[in-house]
Amino acid sequence: MNKKRKPKYRKWIIIIIVVGLVGIAANNFLTPKVIAYESAVAEVKDITTYYSFSGNIESKNREIIIAERTSQIDKLYVSEGEIVEVGKDLVNPSSGDNLEAGIKGEISKIYINENDQVSAGTKLMEIVDYENLEVSVKVDEYELAAIEAGKEVTVKVNSLDQEIKGTIESVSKEGQVTNGVTYFIAIVTLEKDDRLKVGMSTEITLTKNQAIGAVTLPMTAIQFEEDNTPFVFLKGLEGEPIKTIIKTGVNDGTTVEILSGISIDDQILYTAKVSKNSLGFGGGNSPMGNGSSTDGEN
Repeated sequence: MNKKRKPKYRKWIIIIIVVGLVGIAANNFLTPKVIAYESAVAEVKDITTYYSFSGNIESKNREIIIAERTSQIDKLYVSEGEIVEVGKDLVNPSSGDNLEAGIKGEISKIYINENDQVSAGTKLMEIVDYENLEVSVKVDEYELAAIEAGKEVTVKVNSLDQEIKGTIESVSKEGQVTNGVTYFIAIVTLEKDDRLKVGMSTEITLTKNQAIGAVTLPMTAIQFEEDNTPFVFLKGLEGEPIKTIIKTGVNDGTTVEILSGISIDDQILYTAKVSKNSLGFGGGNSPMGNGSSTDGEN
Protein backbone atom coordinates (compact mmCIF):
# COMPACT_ATOMS: atom_id res chain seq x y z
CA MET A 1 0.00 0.00 0.00
CA ASN A 2 2.73 2.51 0.94
CA LYS A 3 4.66 1.77 -2.21
CA LYS A 4 1.65 2.63 -4.37
CA ARG A 5 1.06 5.99 -2.60
CA LYS A 6 4.58 7.32 -3.08
CA PRO A 7 4.07 8.39 -6.72
CA LYS A 8 0.95 10.36 -5.70
CA TYR A 9 2.92 12.24 -3.05
CA ARG A 10 5.63 13.09 -5.57
CA LYS A 11 3.02 14.30 -8.03
CA TRP A 12 1.51 16.70 -5.50
CA ILE A 13 4.95 17.94 -4.45
CA ILE A 14 5.81 18.75 -8.08
CA ILE A 15 2.47 20.54 -8.56
CA ILE A 16 3.00 22.64 -5.45
CA ILE A 17 6.52 23.62 -6.59
CA VAL A 18 5.32 24.58 -10.09
CA VAL A 19 2.43 26.67 -8.69
CA GLY A 20 4.84 28.41 -6.34
CA LEU A 21 7.25 29.27 -9.12
CA VAL A 22 4.43 30.58 -11.30
CA GLY A 23 3.23 32.73 -8.41
CA ILE A 24 6.68 34.22 -7.86
CA ALA A 25 7.11 34.97 -11.57
CA ALA A 26 3.64 36.58 -11.76
CA ASN A 27 4.40 38.70 -8.71
CA ASN A 28 7.68 39.93 -10.23
CA PHE A 29 5.98 40.68 -13.54
CA LEU A 30 3.08 42.62 -12.02
CA THR A 31 5.14 44.55 -9.47
CA PRO A 32 6.03 48.01 -10.91
CA LYS A 33 9.76 48.50 -11.38
CA VAL A 34 11.32 51.46 -9.62
CA ILE A 35 13.24 53.61 -12.11
CA ALA A 36 16.54 54.97 -10.81
CA TYR A 37 16.81 58.53 -12.08
CA GLU A 38 19.87 60.71 -12.37
CA SER A 39 19.40 64.45 -12.14
CA ALA A 40 20.77 67.62 -13.68
CA VAL A 41 20.16 71.26 -12.87
CA ALA A 42 19.61 73.95 -15.50
CA GLU A 43 22.57 76.32 -15.28
CA VAL A 44 23.66 79.57 -16.90
CA LYS A 45 26.70 79.06 -19.12
CA ASP A 46 28.38 80.38 -22.26
CA ILE A 47 28.53 78.08 -25.28
CA THR A 48 30.77 78.61 -28.30
CA THR A 49 31.04 76.41 -31.38
CA TYR A 50 33.78 76.60 -33.98
CA TYR A 51 34.66 75.85 -37.57
CA SER A 52 37.90 73.89 -37.78
CA PHE A 53 40.33 73.44 -40.67
CA SER A 54 43.78 71.88 -40.98
CA GLY A 55 46.80 72.71 -43.10
CA ASN A 56 50.58 73.01 -43.12
CA ILE A 57 52.71 76.13 -42.84
CA GLU A 58 54.06 77.40 -46.15
CA SER A 59 56.27 80.26 -47.26
CA LYS A 60 54.35 83.18 -48.70
CA ASN A 61 57.13 84.00 -51.16
CA ARG A 62 59.48 81.58 -52.88
CA GLU A 63 61.71 82.06 -55.93
CA ILE A 64 63.60 79.51 -58.00
CA ILE A 65 66.52 80.93 -60.00
CA ILE A 66 66.74 79.30 -63.45
CA ALA A 67 69.56 79.47 -66.02
CA GLU A 68 68.34 81.55 -68.96
CA ARG A 69 70.72 80.00 -71.52
CA THR A 70 73.47 77.42 -71.79
CA SER A 71 76.59 78.78 -70.11
CA GLN A 72 79.29 78.29 -67.53
CA ILE A 73 78.89 79.51 -63.95
CA ASP A 74 81.78 81.94 -63.59
CA LYS A 75 80.92 83.31 -60.15
CA LEU A 76 78.59 82.64 -57.20
CA TYR A 77 77.97 85.74 -55.09
CA VAL A 78 75.96 84.09 -52.30
CA SER A 79 76.01 81.01 -50.05
CA GLU A 80 73.31 78.85 -48.51
CA GLY A 81 71.64 80.41 -45.45
CA GLU A 82 72.47 83.97 -46.56
CA ILE A 83 69.72 86.61 -46.43
CA VAL A 84 69.42 88.60 -49.64
CA GLU A 85 67.50 91.70 -50.65
CA VAL A 86 65.65 92.30 -53.88
CA GLY A 87 68.17 93.05 -56.67
CA LYS A 88 71.11 91.28 -55.00
CA ASP A 89 73.54 89.69 -57.52
CA LEU A 90 73.41 85.91 -57.22
CA VAL A 91 75.18 84.30 -60.15
CA ASN A 92 77.52 85.47 -62.92
CA PRO A 93 77.04 83.22 -65.96
CA SER A 94 79.55 83.26 -68.82
CA SER A 95 76.80 84.27 -71.25
CA GLY A 96 74.53 87.12 -70.21
CA ASP A 97 74.12 89.47 -67.28
CA ASN A 98 74.22 88.59 -63.59
CA LEU A 99 71.12 86.89 -62.23
CA GLU A 100 69.49 88.87 -59.38
CA ALA A 101 67.16 88.11 -56.50
CA GLY A 102 63.53 88.91 -57.22
CA ILE A 103 62.40 88.66 -53.58
CA LYS A 104 63.82 89.26 -50.12
CA GLY A 105 64.58 86.00 -48.39
CA GLU A 106 67.07 83.29 -47.47
CA ILE A 107 69.15 81.28 -49.91
CA SER A 108 67.70 77.89 -48.93
CA LYS A 109 69.48 75.76 -51.51
CA ILE A 110 72.24 76.14 -54.13
CA TYR A 111 72.25 73.41 -56.77
CA ILE A 112 75.42 74.32 -58.71
CA ASN A 113 79.07 75.21 -58.16
CA GLU A 114 81.40 77.70 -59.81
CA ASN A 115 82.72 76.54 -63.21
CA ASP A 116 79.80 74.16 -63.70
CA GLN A 117 78.38 73.95 -67.20
CA VAL A 118 74.59 74.37 -67.22
CA SER A 119 71.95 74.31 -69.92
CA ALA A 120 68.98 76.62 -70.30
CA GLY A 121 66.28 75.87 -67.75
CA THR A 122 68.64 74.36 -65.14
CA LYS A 123 67.62 75.10 -61.53
CA LEU A 124 70.46 77.09 -59.96
CA MET A 125 69.24 78.05 -56.50
CA GLU A 126 66.15 78.74 -54.41
CA ILE A 127 65.21 81.72 -52.26
CA VAL A 128 62.59 81.34 -49.53
CA ASP A 129 60.95 84.10 -47.49
CA TYR A 130 60.78 82.57 -43.99
CA GLU A 131 59.57 85.82 -42.46
CA ASN A 132 56.13 85.84 -44.07
CA LEU A 133 54.37 82.51 -43.56
CA GLU A 134 50.87 81.29 -44.38
CA VAL A 135 48.61 78.25 -44.35
CA SER A 136 46.29 77.19 -47.15
CA VAL A 137 43.20 75.24 -46.08
CA LYS A 138 40.37 73.49 -47.90
CA VAL A 139 36.94 74.92 -47.13
CA ASP A 140 33.77 72.97 -47.86
CA GLU A 141 31.26 74.91 -49.95
CA TYR A 142 28.71 74.74 -47.13
CA GLU A 143 31.14 76.47 -44.73
CA LEU A 144 32.19 79.11 -47.23
CA ALA A 145 29.82 81.77 -45.83
CA ALA A 146 31.86 81.89 -42.61
CA ILE A 147 35.15 82.54 -44.41
CA GLU A 148 35.77 86.21 -45.19
CA ALA A 149 38.95 88.03 -46.16
CA GLY A 150 40.23 90.05 -43.22
CA LYS A 151 38.63 87.83 -40.58
CA GLU A 152 40.86 86.88 -37.65
CA VAL A 153 41.33 83.22 -36.76
CA THR A 154 43.17 81.17 -34.14
CA VAL A 155 45.99 78.94 -35.38
CA LYS A 156 47.20 76.09 -33.19
CA VAL A 157 50.67 74.86 -34.15
CA ASN A 158 50.48 71.19 -33.21
CA SER A 159 54.19 70.45 -32.66
CA LEU A 160 54.62 73.55 -30.47
CA ASP A 161 51.26 73.10 -28.71
CA GLN A 162 50.87 76.86 -29.00
CA GLU A 163 48.23 79.16 -30.46
CA ILE A 164 48.99 82.21 -32.56
CA LYS A 165 46.87 84.70 -34.46
CA GLY A 166 46.12 84.47 -38.13
CA THR A 167 44.13 86.43 -40.68
CA ILE A 168 42.21 85.17 -43.70
CA GLU A 169 43.91 86.86 -46.63
CA SER A 170 41.92 85.48 -49.55
CA VAL A 171 39.48 82.79 -50.71
CA SER A 172 39.65 81.23 -54.15
CA LYS A 173 36.91 82.27 -56.56
CA GLU A 174 36.70 78.84 -58.16
CA GLY A 175 36.04 75.60 -56.33
CA GLN A 176 37.70 72.25 -56.88
CA VAL A 177 35.67 69.04 -57.00
CA THR A 178 37.04 65.85 -55.47
CA ASN A 179 34.87 62.72 -55.18
CA GLY A 180 31.76 64.81 -55.65
CA VAL A 181 32.71 67.31 -52.90
CA THR A 182 33.36 70.94 -53.79
CA TYR A 183 35.89 72.86 -51.76
CA PHE A 184 37.65 76.23 -51.99
CA ILE A 185 41.17 77.27 -50.93
CA ALA A 186 41.50 79.91 -48.21
CA ILE A 187 44.87 81.51 -47.48
CA VAL A 188 45.59 82.38 -43.84
CA THR A 189 48.57 84.63 -43.08
CA LEU A 190 50.35 84.09 -39.75
CA GLU A 191 51.74 86.56 -37.26
CA LYS A 192 55.52 86.50 -37.05
CA ASP A 193 56.97 83.96 -34.66
CA ASP A 194 60.57 82.74 -34.80
CA ARG A 195 59.50 79.25 -33.69
CA LEU A 196 57.47 78.62 -36.83
CA LYS A 197 58.91 76.35 -39.51
CA VAL A 198 57.70 75.60 -43.01
CA GLY A 199 55.87 72.27 -43.03
CA MET A 200 54.54 72.37 -39.47
CA SER A 201 50.96 71.12 -39.17
CA THR A 202 48.26 73.44 -37.84
CA GLU A 203 44.60 73.50 -36.81
CA ILE A 204 42.75 76.69 -37.66
CA THR A 205 39.55 77.63 -35.83
CA LEU A 206 37.10 80.48 -36.01
CA THR A 207 33.89 81.12 -34.13
CA LYS A 208 30.74 79.60 -35.60
CA ASN A 209 28.01 80.37 -33.04
CA GLN A 210 27.87 81.72 -29.51
CA ALA A 211 25.28 81.66 -26.73
CA ILE A 212 26.28 83.99 -23.89
CA GLY A 213 24.57 83.64 -20.52
CA ALA A 214 22.31 80.87 -21.81
CA VAL A 215 20.14 78.47 -19.82
CA THR A 216 21.84 75.11 -20.42
CA LEU A 217 21.58 71.40 -19.73
CA PRO A 218 23.99 68.54 -20.37
CA MET A 219 23.14 66.65 -23.54
CA THR A 220 22.58 63.45 -21.56
CA ALA A 221 19.49 65.00 -19.97
CA ILE A 222 17.79 65.67 -23.33
CA GLN A 223 15.44 63.07 -24.82
CA PHE A 224 13.51 62.92 -28.08
CA GLU A 225 10.15 61.91 -29.42
CA GLU A 226 9.98 59.75 -32.54
CA ASP A 227 9.66 62.95 -34.63
CA ASN A 228 12.83 64.34 -32.96
CA THR A 229 10.94 66.81 -30.77
CA PRO A 230 13.18 67.35 -27.71
CA PHE A 231 11.81 66.99 -24.19
CA VAL A 232 12.96 66.55 -20.60
CA PHE A 233 11.51 65.19 -17.38
CA LEU A 234 11.06 68.13 -15.03
CA LYS A 235 11.11 67.12 -11.36
CA GLY A 236 7.68 67.81 -9.83
CA LEU A 237 6.82 68.91 -6.29
CA GLU A 238 6.45 65.29 -5.21
CA GLY A 239 9.62 64.25 -6.98
CA GLU A 240 7.70 62.79 -9.91
CA PRO A 241 8.98 63.21 -13.51
CA ILE A 242 6.89 65.61 -15.58
CA LYS A 243 7.39 65.41 -19.32
CA THR A 244 8.16 68.90 -20.66
CA ILE A 245 8.68 69.87 -24.31
CA ILE A 246 11.67 72.17 -24.81
CA LYS A 247 13.28 74.18 -27.59
CA THR A 248 17.04 73.89 -28.03
CA GLY A 249 19.63 76.20 -29.55
CA VAL A 250 23.41 76.01 -29.78
CA ASN A 251 25.18 72.87 -28.60
CA ASP A 252 28.88 72.12 -28.42
CA GLY A 253 28.53 68.36 -28.25
CA THR A 254 28.35 68.33 -24.45
CA THR A 255 26.16 71.22 -23.35
CA VAL A 256 22.89 72.42 -24.91
CA GLU A 257 21.30 75.87 -24.91
CA ILE A 258 17.64 75.70 -23.81
CA LEU A 259 15.60 78.43 -25.48
CA SER A 260 12.26 77.61 -23.85
CA GLY A 261 10.51 75.03 -21.67
CA ILE A 262 12.57 75.25 -18.49
CA SER A 263 14.16 77.92 -16.30
CA ILE A 264 17.36 78.38 -14.34
CA ASP A 265 17.74 75.99 -11.38
CA ASP A 266 14.99 73.64 -12.63
CA GLN A 267 15.89 70.06 -11.77
CA ILE A 268 15.74 67.55 -14.61
CA LEU A 269 15.41 63.79 -14.19
CA TYR A 270 16.80 61.35 -16.73
CA THR A 271 17.94 57.78 -17.12
CA ALA A 272 20.73 56.27 -19.17
CA LYS A 273 18.15 54.31 -21.16
CA VAL A 274 14.42 55.00 -21.20
CA SER A 275 11.94 52.25 -22.08
CA LYS A 276 8.70 53.06 -23.89
CA ASN A 277 6.83 50.56 -21.72
CA SER A 278 8.17 51.81 -18.39
CA LEU A 279 7.29 55.45 -19.07
CA GLY A 280 4.18 55.07 -21.12
CA PHE A 281 5.34 56.99 -24.19
CA GLY A 282 8.01 56.87 -26.85
CA GLY A 283 11.38 58.46 -27.06
CA GLY A 284 14.56 57.60 -25.30
CA ASN A 285 17.84 59.38 -24.91
CA SER A 286 18.91 60.34 -28.41
CA PRO A 287 22.10 62.03 -29.56
CA MET A 288 21.93 65.62 -30.74
CA GLY A 289 25.00 65.31 -32.92
CA ASN A 290 28.36 63.66 -33.02
CA GLY A 291 30.25 66.03 -30.74
CA SER A 292 31.51 68.24 -33.58
CA SER A 293 30.68 71.90 -34.03
CA THR A 294 27.05 71.23 -34.97
CA ASP A 295 24.28 73.25 -33.45
CA GLY A 296 20.72 74.19 -34.21
CA GLU A 297 17.26 74.84 -32.92
CA ASN A 298 14.30 72.55 -32.36
